[in-house]
Parts: sequence; C-alpha cells; structure tokens
Amino acid sequence: MTKEENKKCNCGCDCKITKVLFSILLIVLIGYGVFATIEKSKIVNEEENVSTITISKTGTVYAVPNLAQIDFSIITEGKEVNDVMRENNEKSSAVIEKIKAQGVDELDIKTTYYNVYPLYEWHKTTDDSITTTGTRVLVGYEAIETINVKVRETDKIGGLIEEAVNAGANQIGDLQFIVENEETFKAQARAKAIVEAKAEALQTAQALGVKLGEIVSFSESSSVPYLRSLGGAESAISTGENKIDVTVNIVFEIK
Repeated sequence: MTKEENKKCNCGCDCKITKVLFSILLIVLIGYGVFATIEKSKIVNEEENVSTITISKTGTVYAVPNLAQIDFSIITEGKEVNDVMRENNEKSSAVIEKIKAQGVDELDIKTTYYNVYPLYEWHKTTDDSITTTGTRVLVGYEAIETINVKVRETDKIGGLIEEAVNAGANQIGDLQFIVENEETFKAQARAKAIVEAKAEALQTAQALGVKLGEIVSFSESSSVPYLRSLGGAESAISTGENKIDVTVNIVFEIK
C-alpha cells in the first residue's frame, strides 16, 4: 500500500469514527430530553392532583372612633365679584378662628375647595308665554370655600359645629367618625379569622377521614365602614363604634 493510499484510508476511518460518535451523542441528548420532559410532566401532574379544601372565615372587632372629620362650607352671593370674595374670605377667617378656639390644631384645618361662580338669570325678550326667545343676564357672583376639619376630641364636635355656624358657615356635611389606628384592629380581626379557619379546617379534615397538610394559598379582604352623621347639637351626635371586618380565604392541602 502506498503512502497516499494509507493516508486516504486513515482519513476515511477517522471520518467514520466521528460520525458514529456524533450519532451516539445525538441519541443520548434526545433520550435525556425525553426523560426530562417526562419528569417535568410527572411533577406538573402531581401538582395538579393535589387535593385541597378551602376555608373562608370573617373576623370582626369593634372600635370606638378617636377622630372625626367634617366639612364646613362658606357660601356668599352678591352683585360685585370683589365684594363677594372679600365678604366670603372674612367669613371663612372667622369660622377658622372659632374652630381654633375649640382646641383644633391649625394643621388639622385645610381648605379643600374654593371657587367663584357668575350667576345668570334668563330674561325673556317678549311677554309671550309660548316663545322661548330671551337673553341670559349676569346678575351677580357666588363664592364658595370648603374647609375640612379633623377633630381629635370627638366629644367636642357638637359645640364646634354650633360655633362654626354662628361664625358664618352655612353648609355642613360629610361628618365621619374614623378609627385612626385601624391597622391595629385589622390585625386583631385577621388573627381571629385565621384561628377560626384553622379550627374549621381540622374539623373538616377529621370528618373526611384525611390529614391536613400545608397551606397552599392565602388571601384576605377587609371592610371598615365609616360612620356618617350630622347634627347641630352635642346631644344629637354620637360616635358609637366602628365595625371592622377581615375575611380570610385559606386553601389547605389534604393527604
């Protein structure tokens, strides 16, 4: 065999060996991929077949409000816009001073709305009651300022309203009694709901003849309705109690 023929033979052998090794490697990789897919599918199927029970419970606590919020509006009408604005500002300042005199901190008094409107009237151009022809005529202006007040001594709210009205407030609304530290009470309501949910889950599992496993998921929702009231005398206003609800939904695994 010549040198050239020997070289050609060795090259052919090497190529065949390389092809065989590549084929083996490809088979191994494909097999590993199929195995991994099967294992992943097995895990998913196992997760999907987990048996669970869902328990929903609501915990309730009651709290006495320690903060009141109320809106005082000062409304002034007049012919001249400058006069209306000046008079409204004077009344608003008087109302604020009276509120401060009741022990309300300046930081708890805030103007939340201020506006000046033109006032128009519709004047007919004829005396005929059938016709709608007429002209819109400017007859004056109206100024409105709304002041939001936080009252931390809720037993004084009745007297404060009376003083504000006497000083010039001619519209009062949106009185709310609020539990300022409501997160503390929410935590208490949540704890009660969780304890009750766990107890019911154990009872349910025993009745079904199964064992209670880990918690699969947890969610909650809360409700804190604000008490709204309005009155002009101290005896007519009562803070009462605010009801605080927290509902928990717990999904337990069962075995």
